[in-house]
Amino acid sequence: MLLLAVKAISEANRAFLAAHEIDVVTSDTVTAEQISEIAISYGWDNRIGEKILAQPHAKLKWIQAQSAGVDYLPLATLKARGINVTNASGLKAEPIAQTVLSYILYFARGLNVYATRQHWEPFTDQYMISELPVLVFGTGRIGQQIAAQIKGFGGTVYGVNTTGREVSGFDAVYPIGNYQEGLAKARVVVDGLPGTSDTANFFDEYFFEQVNELFLFVNIGRGTTLDQQALLAAIDDTRVRFAALDVTTPEPLPLQHPLFERPQILLTQHTSWGEHANFGRTGGLFRLFEKNVPGFVADGQLTHNVVDLDKGY
Repeated sequence: MLLLAVKAISEANRAFLAAHEIDVVTSDTVTAEQISEIAISYGWDNRIGEKILAQPHAKLKWIQAQSAGVDYLPLATLKARGINVTNASGLKAEPIAQTVLSYILYFARGLNVYATRQHWEPFTDQYMISELPVLVFGTGRIGQQIAAQIKGFGGTVYGVNTTGREVSGFDAVYPIGNYQEGLAKARVVVDGLPGTSDTANFFDEYFFEQVNELFLFVNIGRGTTLDQQALLAAIDDTRVRFAALDVTTPEPLPLQHPLFERPQILLTQHTSWGEHANFGRTGGLFRLFEKNVPGFVADGQLTHNVVDLDKGY
């Protein structure tokens, strides 16, 4: 069985794969003859991926995505070809959750004011976490970690998911079709939605018309879920006091983009996943991937982090 390693694989990883009779080629070493023989793609390379999918008898059956979101993959084509996808959901949940907590603390404790102040002038318009109820759109692993971080500081956390099913760690959960009750209680909104056709511009003019003096809007989901012009309008007329965006459309933002020009907005340029121990966006990915290897080799079954190709997550 042949695996294409788009992302780096260590010698220890290679030994694990060899024990399961999986040979490894990389994006640099794969030959034209091997393209149709690739059964597993560890990460995704658009250039090589297009060549694989152009082969009618290609053996590709499993793609291990390098991210939680998979909106960059040709999901309809993969479904038609019987190719399964597993994602990296949960891999960076803890650092992302800590980043969200840091956003809240940055603005709540007035650090945004002191970051640029060069004279002595005390600023006391500050908040405790307990004074800022949070509504998190997305109650998966990242959402649950966000809830745990906020609860650790004595906060209140509400969640939004597809059905409104209860999820441990949230004070209440609302269905996405009826989130307004949770929004009315919240001072902070966290967008953790995946990028799908259903979530495109979910946070639009209509959404922001429903808020009044929202303290903070956070996006660590996908840039496509937010209508940035609607957010800017809400910032400008003070319906939203502050915003912290890790993801934007496009990426990277061009120079002099309006999002850079609002002092009320903090941009972290898609780095909320950062951690020193597992450097890089895909650091630690193999530990998720290896959970599925024995089952896949035995009978083609995948049980961990399997993506529903119809839903896109």
